[in-house]
Amino acid sequence: MGRRFGTIKYRPNKEHPKYISASYPTPIEARELDPTLPERQSRNFPLSAEIDARAWLEAARKRIEAGAWQPDRDVRRQKVASTITFGEYFPQWLAARTRADGTPLRASSRSRLDRDAANHVLPYFAHVRLADITQSMVDRWLATLPADQPYVRAHAYKVVRAVLRTASKPGDDGEPPLIAAYPLTRGVATPKREGATVPATPQEVHAIYKAMPPEYRMAVYLAVFCDGLRIGEVCALQRGDIDFAHRILHIRRGRLTEDPDSKVGPPKTANSIRDVKIPPQLIQTLHDFLDDHVEDGDDAWLFHGVRDHTQPVHPNTIRTHFDHARRKAGRPDLRFHDLRHSALTWLAAEGATLKELMESAGHSDVSAAIRYQHAVDARRDALAERMGEKLMAEDTPETVMARIRDIDRKIAELETLKAKEKLLLQRLMQDM
Repeated sequence: MGRRFGTIKYRPNKEHPKYISASYPTPIEARELDPTLPERQSRNFPLSAEIDARAWLEAARKRIEAGAWQPDRDVRRQKVASTITFGEYFPQWLAARTRADGTPLRASSRSRLDRDAANHVLPYFAHVRLADITQSMVDRWLATLPADQPYVRAHAYKVVRAVLRTASKPGDDGEPPLIAAYPLTRGVATPKREGATVPATPQEVHAIYKAMPPEYRMAVYLAVFCDGLRIGEVCALQRGDIDFAHRILHIRRGRLTEDPDSKVGPPKTANSIRDVKIPPQLIQTLHDFLDDHVEDGDDAWLFHGVRDHTQPVHPNTIRTHFDHARRKAGRPDLRFHDLRHSALTWLAAEGATLKELMESAGHSDVSAAIRYQHAVDARRDALAERMGEKLMAEDTPETVMARIRDIDRKIAELETLKAKEKLLLQRLMQDM
């Protein structure tokens, strides 16, 4: 009679058993391919299921002899993979989702993914098996989304793409992928904002600042003149973040809006934790603001909540007041985030290097900072034209016509600037 395959033991002991534990040695060949496999494969069974335990051992023996053995975890995962739907997998995926550096997603990011999926993805894919999703199916789904809302399409597609990428990769413990291969062969174009953002002028920034309520107007100056702060960073500033002796503003946190358990958290990226210089011209104004509107103590919020002064202001409160102020200043197109864009464009125009732009703005992505260097290309063109003029030693009809066109262009620019200043003067006179 051959040696019995595997073992069956009563646990915790034979005298007082509570369950049956069946086990057998992991095939040597399998461990050579995957050293993370345990030395023995085991499964627990109820006391009344010894027959099932022996049947499990016998099935494993036959698979080993046939050269078709796989770890139970792989068998279970393959079974799941053959049946799991997008709707069943999405909550698991979202719960395990992290940032690129392995840290948990911000509550706002998790909420946005959940919202995009609920509104635009799950109504179509909830009952579709992951293994059945193809590029043509995704194309048909995209055709159902509103063509005039490119951001909706782009954000919804990002959810589908991210879920399928994760499903096509091995698990963290070496489990095989849920789907054999990533099925998508093309993406969705990232929508471009209609028209380039026109940076605010210093005069427009000042007009917006004056039009804001006194207790919130400093948010405008800090966002612009302290190297372009994000609105969440502005809302989370405390008195103790200001070092007047060294003219430094410490950026250490951001305002959270989607987390019910916390009002503040880490800034957007690791690089967003930074120290920025406060212009000397702003020091006295900032001193006066603190004296008039900010409570004592390093933990006092620079901009407190409307009803609860112990909490930081919600970004939407700032946005609401900013909306009124920008219209009064003649820039209804300007978003609060465009103050950051304006600040970084000004820095680039002053000759800030790529590294300096990234440090000032807290960018972790080079491409984000490069945008602001591109914004000064027009200035470079003008400088090149001035240099070119120095090379032309002899007047010709062509060179004279070129100078006339250049003068006409300058006149048009000055007329536009003059019209803006007249409009500003009219508003100022009306307010007096």
